Amino acid sequence: MKVKLELSGLTCQGCVNTVNSVLMKEGAKVLSIDLNSAEIEIDGDPEKLVKAIEKFGYSAKIVSQN
Repeated sequence: MKVKLELSGLTCQGCVNTVNSVLMKEGAKVLSIDLNSAEIEIDGDPEKLVKAIEKFGYSAKIVSQN
């Protein structure tokens, strides 16, 4: 399932790399990450991925899914 999430707490490229690594470990395919808009497009289970992101101190909200 293709999902767009809005993230908060990303302040640098290191944060982006952390989120990317977390999502890949959870089996998601990261399609794009935009630090400026704090949005990420992924292919995977949205609820599972939001929980994984939040474990690392970032916030995530589902913006769209299809």
